[in-house]
Amino acid sequence: MSMLEWVKNTILSQLWENYKSHLAEIDIIQNHIQKHFREKLTPDHFAIIDLPGPNTGMDTLTCLFSYLGYKMRGQGYLAEKQNNFRWLSEEILNDRLVTDVSPQIVVADFRREALAPEVLKIIDYYTGFAKPLKSNQLKLLHRKMLQQDENAAAKLCDIILNYLQTRDWPLPTVTEYETVKSHNELLAWVLVMGRQVNHFAWSIHLSKGFSQLSLFNEFLSSTLNISLNKKGGLIKGDFKRGIEQSSTQPAIKSVKLADGVINLPDRFIEFVWRHPKKIGKKELWHDYFTEFVAENADRVVESLYLESMENKIEQ
Repeated sequence: MSMLEWVKNTILSQLWENYKSHLAEIDIIQNHIQKHFREKLTPDHFAIIDLPGPNTGMDTLTCLFSYLGYKMRGQGYLAEKQNNFRWLSEEILNDRLVTDVSPQIVVADFRREALAPEVLKIIDYYTGFAKPLKSNQLKLLHRKMLQQDENAAAKLCDIILNYLQTRDWPLPTVTEYETVKSHNELLAWVLVMGRQVNHFAWSIHLSKGFSQLSLFNEFLSSTLNISLNKKGGLIKGDFKRGIEQSSTQPAIKSVKLADGVINLPDRFIEFVWRHPKKIGKKELWHDYFTEFVAENADRVVESLYLESMENKIEQ
């Protein structure tokens, strides 16, 4: 294994382990699939949202993942949420099996000029705590890593993971959180929770146990008693768009802010059904629709929105 592969696998594995430690549903789903269908679900993508600032944001995330061999493949905008997003993937050869490809990465931030002045003032204050990336150091470590330098590879891992799994800014006050939330609930979630992975997605179209995403959703609801996000319908997208998506309704947990406590949705799980581009072509990555649809994402990400329903509050 090359040092580049080692760094990429180490970082993706750490992000996955950190994410799944917050979601009991992950093991419940995996164990049932393994027991009854003798298979493991394949990861499709994961998503990270950052605050927009001089030393934070979508460009910074894109830069960090470029050191793992990822490049931008497309982008979109969720106007209602002032949310810019782009998706990244590795360079994938035309003969690469779909089951052998690393997950795509969706990175996002918010369009500053679209934010209300009172919101921008709060965001600018908190992003001011973030230090700039040490670009020269990263480039040097990357070059040494490509020369199979183990120490450089380990250091590069530490720097990237530190950025992805920490929040540079202190927790906001309850008033600041409520001010941001009144204008943009997704931005308020990121302000509190930071740039950690908010969801991973599984490729349900690659499962041998289900012939449609609707049947998998029924399995989740009826057999495993897992609640799904109903915003925009249980399934977002259709065959014409090339992709169908659904997601869980996360538990609500109590979060301590600078001067009080709020309730906030935790992370969620997404389920993806990518349709083949041509009849009969279903083995290679490029046989499938590989992009993302903004209208679908707009509703899926609302799994992070607070629901005044029967979700259990976790202490």
